[in-house]
Amino acid sequence: MRTLRPFIAGIVTAALAYILSPKIRKKVKPVLERGIEKGRERMVKIRMKNSDETIEDDSTGGQSYERELEKLKEENKTYLEEIRELKNLVSKLFDEIASLKGKAV
Repeated sequence: MRTLRPFIAGIVTAALAYILSPKIRKKVKPVLERGIEKGRERMVKIRMKNSDETIEDDSTGGQSYERELEKLKEENKTYLEEIRELKNLVSKLFDEIASLKGKAV
């Protein structure tokens, strides 16, 4: 009899599952559907939020790009001016060296 207990327990479990599974499905199905619907709503909200953020980034991104471009142009002008000053200084030094060589000879 002890050897049949696990077998009988398995049959009883299978019978209960067969009998109760439709009832469990009926009770679980609405809960499952509500959970799926809430998940969909959350995903829609997240997508809308992300799309709003990308639209804001695009609109402010263009302005920041323009500002950065202007800043780079100003830096370029200052660097070019410094280079011109250095060229003038170098040419003056060459002239002075040439005049000193002319006096020494």
